[in-house]
Amino acid sequence: MPPIIERFLDHLGVWEPFLRDGHCPSFRTASAWGGPELISNEFILDVHNTGWRLDRIRFDSMLAAEAKNRGVTPLPSKVRTARYDGEKWSVDCGEAGMHTARCVVDATGRTTLLARLAGMKPINHDRLVASAVFFEDSANPEAPGADAVLIESFRDGWWYTAATPGGHRVAALLTDTDIARRVRANRLDAWMGCLAETEHVRTIIGGSRPLAPPKLWPAGSRFLQGSAQPGLIAVGDAVSGFDPLSSQGIIKALRSSIFASYALADWLLRSDDSGFARYHALMQREFASYSVTLRDYYRQEQRWSDSPFWHRRHIGFEFRKS
Repeated sequence: MPPIIERFLDHLGVWEPFLRDGHCPSFRTASAWGGPELISNEFILDVHNTGWRLDRIRFDSMLAAEAKNRGVTPLPSKVRTARYDGEKWSVDCGEAGMHTARCVVDATGRTTLLARLAGMKPINHDRLVASAVFFEDSANPEAPGADAVLIESFRDGWWYTAATPGGHRVAALLTDTDIARRVRANRLDAWMGCLAETEHVRTIIGGSRPLAPPKLWPAGSRFLQGSAQPGLIAVGDAVSGFDPLSSQGIIKALRSSIFASYALADWLLRSDDSGFARYHALMQREFASYSVTLRDYYRQEQRWSDSPFWHRRHIGFEFRKS
Protein backbone atom coordinates (compact mmCIF):
# COMPACT_ATOMS: atom_id res chain seq x y z
CA MET A 1 0.00 0.00 0.00
CA PRO A 2 1.30 3.50 -0.80
CA PRO A 3 1.99 5.98 2.02
CA ILE A 4 -1.35 7.78 1.59
CA ILE A 5 -3.07 4.83 3.29
CA GLU A 6 -2.33 6.49 6.65
CA ARG A 7 -4.88 9.24 5.93
CA PHE A 8 -7.68 6.75 5.30
CA LEU A 9 -6.94 4.45 8.22
CA ASP A 10 -6.63 7.45 10.54
CA HIS A 11 -9.99 8.77 9.28
CA LEU A 12 -11.56 5.40 10.12
CA GLY A 13 -9.95 5.33 13.56
CA VAL A 14 -7.91 2.19 12.91
CA TRP A 15 -4.42 3.61 12.38
CA GLU A 16 -3.15 2.56 15.82
CA PRO A 17 -4.51 -1.02 15.54
CA PHE A 18 -2.90 -1.18 12.09
CA LEU A 19 0.51 -0.18 13.47
CA ARG A 20 0.24 -2.77 16.25
CA ASP A 21 -0.18 -5.57 13.68
CA GLY A 22 3.46 -5.42 12.59
CA HIS A 23 3.17 -5.01 8.82
CA CYS A 24 6.41 -4.40 6.91
CA PRO A 25 7.29 -0.77 6.17
CA SER A 26 8.32 -0.08 2.58
CA PHE A 27 10.31 2.95 1.55
CA ARG A 28 10.43 2.78 -2.24
CA THR A 29 9.30 1.11 -5.43
CA ALA A 30 11.53 0.17 -8.34
CA SER A 31 10.61 -0.36 -11.98
CA ALA A 32 12.16 -1.30 -15.31
CA TRP A 33 9.50 0.20 -17.56
CA GLY A 34 10.10 1.77 -20.95
CA GLY A 35 13.73 0.68 -20.78
CA PRO A 36 15.95 -2.00 -19.19
CA GLU A 37 17.28 0.21 -16.40
CA LEU A 38 15.88 -0.11 -12.90
CA ILE A 39 14.50 3.24 -11.70
CA SER A 40 13.78 3.90 -8.03
CA ASN A 41 10.87 5.95 -6.65
CA GLU A 42 11.61 6.94 -3.07
CA PHE A 43 8.66 7.36 -0.67
CA ILE A 44 10.74 9.82 1.36
CA LEU A 45 9.49 12.50 -1.05
CA ASP A 46 5.91 11.72 0.03
CA VAL A 47 4.44 13.65 2.96
CA HIS A 48 3.86 10.36 4.84
CA ASN A 49 7.08 8.74 3.46
CA THR A 50 6.29 5.12 4.44
CA GLY A 51 4.44 2.55 2.38
CA TRP A 52 3.48 -0.90 3.62
CA ARG A 53 3.70 -4.55 2.57
CA LEU A 54 0.72 -6.19 4.20
CA ASP A 55 0.01 -9.44 5.89
CA ARG A 56 -3.36 -9.35 4.12
CA ILE A 57 -5.11 -11.92 6.32
CA ARG A 58 -4.08 -10.00 9.45
CA PHE A 59 -5.13 -6.69 7.89
CA ASP A 60 -8.59 -7.94 6.86
CA SER A 61 -9.08 -9.58 10.27
CA MET A 62 -8.24 -6.30 12.02
CA LEU A 63 -10.80 -4.38 9.97
CA ALA A 64 -13.46 -7.04 10.61
CA ALA A 65 -12.72 -7.00 14.34
CA GLU A 66 -12.94 -3.19 14.48
CA ALA A 67 -16.28 -3.28 12.65
CA LYS A 68 -17.62 -5.90 15.07
CA ASN A 69 -16.50 -3.77 18.02
CA ARG A 70 -18.60 -0.92 16.61
CA GLY A 71 -21.80 -2.93 16.35
CA VAL A 72 -21.55 -4.94 13.13
CA THR A 73 -23.02 -8.44 13.46
CA PRO A 74 -21.41 -10.90 11.04
CA LEU A 75 -23.60 -13.58 9.45
CA PRO A 76 -21.55 -16.65 8.43
CA SER A 77 -23.43 -17.30 5.24
CA LYS A 78 -23.72 -16.28 1.60
CA VAL A 79 -26.46 -14.22 0.00
CA ARG A 80 -28.77 -16.34 -2.17
CA THR A 81 -31.29 -13.76 -3.35
CA ALA A 82 -31.92 -10.04 -2.88
CA ARG A 83 -35.17 -8.32 -3.88
CA TYR A 84 -36.43 -4.74 -3.56
CA ASP A 85 -40.19 -4.24 -3.12
CA GLY A 86 -40.22 -0.44 -3.41
CA GLU A 87 -39.63 0.20 0.28
CA LYS A 88 -37.10 -2.29 1.55
CA TRP A 89 -34.74 -5.06 0.55
CA SER A 90 -35.38 -8.70 1.37
CA VAL A 91 -32.14 -10.64 1.49
CA ASP A 92 -32.02 -14.43 1.75
CA CYS A 93 -28.85 -15.40 3.60
CA GLY A 94 -29.48 -19.13 3.53
CA GLU A 95 -28.80 -20.74 6.90
CA ALA A 96 -28.46 -17.25 8.43
CA GLY A 97 -32.12 -16.58 7.57
CA MET A 98 -34.09 -13.93 5.70
CA HIS A 99 -33.31 -10.31 6.50
CA THR A 100 -34.88 -7.00 5.55
CA ALA A 101 -33.14 -3.64 5.26
CA ARG A 102 -33.70 -0.16 3.90
CA CYS A 103 -30.33 -0.34 2.16
CA VAL A 104 -27.70 -2.90 1.20
CA VAL A 105 -24.03 -2.43 0.37
CA ASP A 106 -22.42 -4.62 -2.25
CA ALA A 107 -18.90 -5.26 -0.96
CA THR A 108 -18.59 -8.64 -2.69
CA GLY A 109 -15.54 -7.63 -4.75
CA ARG A 110 -15.25 -8.74 -8.34
CA THR A 111 -18.17 -11.16 -8.00
CA THR A 112 -20.47 -8.09 -7.76
CA LEU A 113 -23.16 -10.42 -6.40
CA LEU A 114 -25.79 -7.99 -5.10
CA ALA A 115 -25.53 -5.57 -8.00
CA ARG A 116 -25.90 -8.44 -10.47
CA LEU A 117 -29.03 -9.62 -8.64
CA ALA A 118 -30.36 -6.07 -9.07
CA GLY A 119 -29.73 -6.15 -12.82
CA MET A 120 -26.47 -4.21 -13.02
CA LYS A 121 -23.49 -5.52 -15.00
CA PRO A 122 -19.75 -4.86 -14.70
CA ILE A 123 -18.07 -3.82 -17.96
CA ASN A 124 -14.58 -5.27 -18.49
CA HIS A 125 -12.14 -2.86 -20.12
CA ASP A 126 -9.39 -5.44 -20.65
CA ARG A 127 -8.57 -9.09 -19.96
CA LEU A 128 -5.68 -8.78 -17.54
CA VAL A 129 -4.95 -11.74 -15.28
CA ALA A 130 -2.30 -12.28 -12.61
CA SER A 131 -0.46 -15.59 -12.30
CA ALA A 132 1.30 -15.59 -8.93
CA VAL A 133 3.79 -17.87 -7.21
CA PHE A 134 5.02 -17.69 -3.62
CA PHE A 135 8.61 -18.63 -2.80
CA GLU A 136 9.98 -20.09 0.42
CA ASP A 137 12.17 -17.13 1.33
CA SER A 138 12.83 -13.54 0.31
CA ALA A 139 15.35 -14.86 -2.25
CA ASN A 140 18.47 -12.83 -3.10
CA PRO A 141 18.56 -9.86 -0.68
CA GLU A 142 21.64 -8.41 -2.41
CA ALA A 143 20.00 -8.14 -5.84
CA PRO A 144 19.16 -4.62 -7.05
CA GLY A 145 15.58 -3.78 -6.06
CA ALA A 146 15.21 -6.70 -3.63
CA ASP A 147 14.21 -4.34 -0.81
CA ALA A 148 11.50 -2.66 -2.93
CA VAL A 149 8.23 -3.48 -4.60
CA LEU A 150 9.59 -4.13 -8.09
CA ILE A 151 7.87 -4.00 -11.49
CA GLU A 152 9.45 -5.12 -14.76
CA SER A 153 7.86 -5.17 -18.20
CA PHE A 154 8.51 -7.86 -20.82
CA ARG A 155 7.15 -8.82 -24.25
CA ASP A 156 3.94 -10.47 -23.05
CA GLY A 157 3.09 -8.19 -20.12
CA TRP A 158 4.81 -7.28 -16.90
CA TRP A 159 6.03 -8.73 -13.62
CA TYR A 160 5.62 -7.78 -9.99
CA THR A 161 7.62 -9.03 -7.01
CA ALA A 162 7.90 -8.14 -3.34
CA ALA A 163 9.02 -9.72 -0.09
CA THR A 164 6.08 -10.57 2.18
CA PRO A 165 5.79 -9.99 5.95
CA GLY A 166 6.05 -13.75 6.61
CA GLY A 167 9.57 -13.95 5.21
CA HIS A 168 8.48 -15.32 1.83
CA ARG A 169 8.41 -13.64 -1.58
CA VAL A 170 5.66 -13.34 -4.15
CA ALA A 171 6.18 -12.92 -7.88
CA ALA A 172 3.35 -12.43 -10.35
CA LEU A 173 3.14 -12.49 -14.12
CA LEU A 174 0.51 -10.03 -15.44
CA THR A 175 -0.80 -10.66 -18.95
CA ASP A 176 -4.07 -11.10 -20.87
CA THR A 177 -6.12 -14.27 -20.53
CA ASP A 178 -5.51 -15.46 -24.09
CA ILE A 179 -1.76 -14.93 -23.74
CA ALA A 180 -1.80 -16.66 -20.35
CA ARG A 181 -3.32 -19.70 -22.04
CA ARG A 182 -0.77 -19.57 -24.84
CA VAL A 183 2.25 -19.37 -22.53
CA ARG A 184 0.61 -21.83 -20.06
CA ALA A 185 0.93 -19.42 -17.16
CA ASN A 186 -0.92 -21.87 -14.90
CA ARG A 187 1.94 -24.41 -15.15
CA LEU A 188 5.00 -23.92 -13.00
CA ASP A 189 7.53 -25.05 -15.61
CA ALA A 190 6.11 -22.68 -18.25
CA TRP A 191 5.79 -19.90 -15.67
CA MET A 192 9.46 -20.31 -14.75
CA GLY A 193 10.29 -20.15 -18.46
CA CYS A 194 8.60 -16.76 -18.69
CA LEU A 195 10.45 -15.66 -15.56
CA ALA A 196 13.72 -16.47 -17.32
CA GLU A 197 12.91 -13.76 -19.89
CA THR A 198 13.15 -11.09 -17.20
CA GLU A 199 16.34 -9.46 -16.00
CA HIS A 200 15.66 -8.03 -12.56
CA VAL A 201 12.89 -10.30 -11.22
CA ARG A 202 14.73 -13.53 -12.02
CA THR A 203 17.89 -12.13 -10.39
CA ILE A 204 15.96 -11.44 -7.19
CA ILE A 205 14.25 -14.85 -7.17
CA GLY A 206 17.56 -16.60 -7.75
CA GLY A 207 17.39 -20.23 -6.62
CA SER A 208 14.50 -19.77 -4.19
CA ARG A 209 12.08 -22.72 -4.10
CA PRO A 210 8.46 -22.16 -5.19
CA LEU A 211 5.94 -23.22 -2.55
CA ALA A 212 3.10 -24.14 -4.92
CA PRO A 213 2.07 -23.99 -8.59
CA PRO A 214 0.90 -20.64 -10.01
CA LYS A 215 -2.50 -19.36 -8.94
CA LEU A 216 -4.48 -17.11 -11.28
CA TRP A 217 -6.61 -14.10 -10.33
CA PRO A 218 -8.57 -11.68 -12.53
CA ALA A 219 -6.85 -8.31 -12.48
CA GLY A 220 -8.44 -6.26 -15.26
CA SER A 221 -9.99 -2.81 -15.23
CA ARG A 222 -13.79 -2.85 -14.95
CA PHE A 223 -16.67 -0.59 -13.98
CA LEU A 224 -20.22 -1.31 -12.83
CA GLN A 225 -22.85 -0.02 -15.28
CA GLY A 226 -26.62 0.26 -15.02
CA SER A 227 -29.26 2.05 -13.03
CA ALA A 228 -29.11 1.06 -9.38
CA GLN A 229 -32.26 0.63 -7.35
CA PRO A 230 -32.80 2.83 -4.27
CA GLY A 231 -30.93 1.66 -1.23
CA LEU A 232 -28.30 -0.32 -3.15
CA ILE A 233 -24.74 0.93 -3.32
CA ALA A 234 -21.58 -0.88 -4.48
CA VAL A 235 -18.12 -0.21 -3.03
CA GLY A 236 -14.56 -1.37 -3.60
CA ASP A 237 -14.01 -3.84 -6.42
CA ALA A 238 -17.77 -4.29 -6.73
CA VAL A 239 -18.09 -0.80 -8.21
CA SER A 240 -14.75 -0.66 -10.07
CA GLY A 241 -11.65 -2.77 -10.58
CA PHE A 242 -8.25 -1.14 -11.00
CA ASP A 243 -5.16 -2.59 -12.68
CA PRO A 244 -2.64 -3.72 -9.99
CA LEU A 245 -0.15 -1.43 -11.74
CA SER A 246 -1.94 1.47 -10.03
CA SER A 247 -1.29 0.13 -6.49
CA GLN A 248 -4.66 1.67 -5.65
CA GLY A 249 -6.90 -1.33 -4.92
CA ILE A 250 -7.15 -1.01 -1.13
CA ILE A 251 -7.02 2.80 -1.22
CA LYS A 252 -9.87 2.84 -3.74
CA ALA A 253 -11.94 0.41 -1.67
CA LEU A 254 -11.61 2.49 1.49
CA ARG A 255 -12.22 5.78 -0.32
CA SER A 256 -15.35 4.52 -2.07
CA SER A 257 -16.69 3.09 1.19
CA ILE A 258 -16.24 6.39 3.00
CA PHE A 259 -18.07 8.32 0.28
CA ALA A 260 -20.77 5.64 0.12
CA SER A 261 -21.35 6.06 3.85
CA TYR A 262 -22.30 9.72 3.26
CA ALA A 263 -24.93 8.73 0.69
CA LEU A 264 -26.26 6.04 3.03
CA ALA A 265 -26.50 8.49 5.92
CA ASP A 266 -28.57 10.91 3.81
CA TRP A 267 -30.89 8.07 2.81
CA LEU A 268 -31.31 6.62 6.31
CA LEU A 269 -31.57 9.88 8.24
CA ARG A 270 -33.42 12.16 5.78
CA SER A 271 -34.85 9.77 3.14
CA ASP A 272 -32.75 11.73 0.62
CA ASP A 273 -31.61 9.40 -2.15
CA SER A 274 -29.82 12.08 -4.22
CA GLY A 275 -26.53 11.02 -2.65
CA PHE A 276 -26.65 7.72 -4.54
CA ALA A 277 -26.54 9.51 -7.91
CA ARG A 278 -23.75 11.82 -6.70
CA TYR A 279 -21.77 8.85 -5.45
CA HIS A 280 -22.11 6.93 -8.72
CA ALA A 281 -21.11 10.04 -10.70
CA LEU A 282 -18.06 10.45 -8.46
CA MET A 283 -17.06 6.83 -9.05
CA GLN A 284 -17.46 7.33 -12.82
CA ARG A 285 -15.22 10.42 -12.75
CA GLU A 286 -12.65 8.57 -10.67
CA PHE A 287 -12.61 5.65 -13.09
CA ALA A 288 -12.36 7.94 -16.13
CA SER A 289 -9.37 9.76 -14.60
CA TYR A 290 -7.75 6.47 -13.66
CA SER A 291 -8.23 5.12 -17.21
CA VAL A 292 -6.42 8.10 -18.76
CA THR A 293 -3.50 7.77 -16.34
CA LEU A 294 -3.29 4.01 -16.90
CA ARG A 295 -3.33 4.41 -20.69
CA ASP A 296 -0.58 7.01 -20.58
CA TYR A 297 1.58 4.85 -18.33
CA TYR A 298 1.23 1.78 -20.56
CA ARG A 299 2.16 3.90 -23.57
CA GLN A 300 5.49 4.72 -21.95
CA GLU A 301 6.55 1.17 -22.84
CA GLN A 302 7.25 1.08 -26.60
CA ARG A 303 9.83 -1.70 -26.87
CA TRP A 304 7.31 -4.37 -27.89
CA SER A 305 4.62 -2.41 -29.72
CA ASP A 306 4.10 -5.37 -32.10
CA SER A 307 3.21 -7.67 -29.18
CA PRO A 308 -0.56 -8.27 -28.76
CA PHE A 309 -0.42 -7.29 -25.07
CA TRP A 310 1.19 -3.91 -25.67
CA HIS A 311 -0.58 -3.22 -28.97
CA ARG A 312 -3.96 -3.50 -27.23
CA ARG A 313 -2.93 -0.95 -24.64
CA HIS A 314 -1.43 1.44 -27.15
CA ILE A 315 -4.59 1.62 -29.25
CA GLY A 316 -7.05 1.68 -26.34
CA PHE A 317 -9.07 -0.67 -24.15
CA GLU A 318 -11.99 -2.93 -24.97
CA PHE A 319 -15.46 -2.60 -23.44
CA ARG A 320 -17.17 -5.94 -22.78
CA LYS A 321 -19.85 -7.06 -20.37
CA SER A 322 -18.68 -9.53 -17.77
